[in-house]
Amino acid sequence: MATIDDFLNRYVGLVKEATYGTDPGSGYIYGEVDDESLQHRFDLLVREDMSRPIASKAVTGKEYSEGDINMAVQIDDFVGNLFYAFFPNDTQTSDGSYEIHTLNEPTATGDEWPSFTIQVGREQKMHTYTGMVANTLGLSANVGEYVMLSVGFLGKAEGATAALVTPTFDGDALNALYFAEGTVKFAGGAASAKVKSVSLDINLNRDMDNSYALGASSCVRPAPAQRREITGTLEFNEVIYTATANEPTYDELIAADGDDSNPASTLAAIDLEFKDQSDTDTFLSLGLYHVFFEAPTANVSGRDTNTMSCDFTALYDAQASGADKAMQVILKGLQLSATAYSA
Repeated sequence: MATIDDFLNRYVGLVKEATYGTDPGSGYIYGEVDDESLQHRFDLLVREDMSRPIASKAVTGKEYSEGDINMAVQIDDFVGNLFYAFFPNDTQTSDGSYEIHTLNEPTATGDEWPSFTIQVGREQKMHTYTGMVANTLGLSANVGEYVMLSVGFLGKAEGATAALVTPTFDGDALNALYFAEGTVKFAGGAASAKVKSVSLDINLNRDMDNSYALGASSCVRPAPAQRREITGTLEFNEVIYTATANEPTYDELIAADGDDSNPASTLAAIDLEFKDQSDTDTFLSLGLYHVFFEAPTANVSGRDTNTMSCDFTALYDAQASGADKAMQVILKGLQLSATAYSA
């Protein structure tokens, strides 16, 4: 039976590494995480000699750690670092007492993908994972629910367990964002009153095999990021036959060439914004600048309302007058760092 001390000893903290795979030992930021699934793994190599009916020898092969962190989104530095792991070009500015972090994709000047050491308190012992790099991100927002975030990590083999620490959670004074204070805009239009839910997924497709080298059983460098994939789904509370706020219409979505939304400016094709209910100056904004919508789903039955949903893929905006990027993330809040995460 869990006691109150068990709950106090459950935590997740992270810190950016100066050297890949080396725990800085201090500077951890702790987040109010719903659950985590980080774990040590290894490949089991079994000898298949023909002289016995059952294998008699085995060793461990490549060793690594992987798993997800799941939580509701609140505007603190823990969440900021999770987004920074995917958008390592961070520009920090101030607006009075508020700090703003504008996060972009790596640029040609060579923004470094960060690696982290992650601590996990599991009631009796602390588990430490070094060399952890982000690989997947999932964001979902449904009407009347919290905005949820899931981030998947890959990294070096787990270190030895250690004594627990007493964490101070970065977002203690904050509440999470939820969809009642969320807006979805299309190509610079007004906020749509027809979006019921939205989900967004980013995959860096990291190449784990090429993070190893002879002479080491675990990763010797961050798993290289490959082609970034950004996909998502929009669900509307009715079938859109006539747009009132630049929404994609059913006829546009089934047209011969599909619906390729790429405004001839720096406007976002889809702009997602989620605000704190008690402080609308605290928000998370995500802009997708070139979006190709897939065919819609708009079936009807005797028990269900006729609604519409469509998947989409976010592409790079390569227009001369465009944004010159696929996506941008902006966080604004009172609790955020006054220096860039890349500092």
